[in-house]
Amino acid sequence: MILQRTGRDAVTVQREEKDVDGQIQSRPVDVYRNRWVIEKREFFEERAEAARIVRDETIKPREAVREHPELAGTYLSLRAAELAARGLRDSEDQRRFVSQVRRALADDIERGEPLQPVRLRERSIPAPARPARDVAHEITR
Repeated sequence: MILQRTGRDAVTVQREEKDVDGQIQSRPVDVYRNRWVIEKREFFEERAEAARIVRDETIKPREAVREHPELAGTYLSLRAAELAARGLRDSEDQRRFVSQVRRALADDIERGEPLQPVRLRERSIPAPARPARDVAHEITR
């Protein structure tokens, strides 16, 4: 088993202290809460390999996802970054932006962070159309 710190979050906690009169007072204190992951060594080895694949720009997304379906959401996020980068004027800025996103996604994978989920939009299914009424065949009174 491996214990690995994956990050820290800023939080505010209440600290109780005695004042000069001996009364207990509570005051807010800004501190950090560490995030930890406990996993088997094999988990981190698999994640390191997945991160290597994501970092490798020569591996085509289809090929990577075919071999590692768990990376589908990661590659969708990377594709979204590529589309967003089109809004940047300079092609070098576009390349740098996508590269930084790729690196950040791979770093998260390597640290054992949850993988990007695949979110599918639900299509609204139109209600079936009612058949037109044939007035000529209706019985009238």
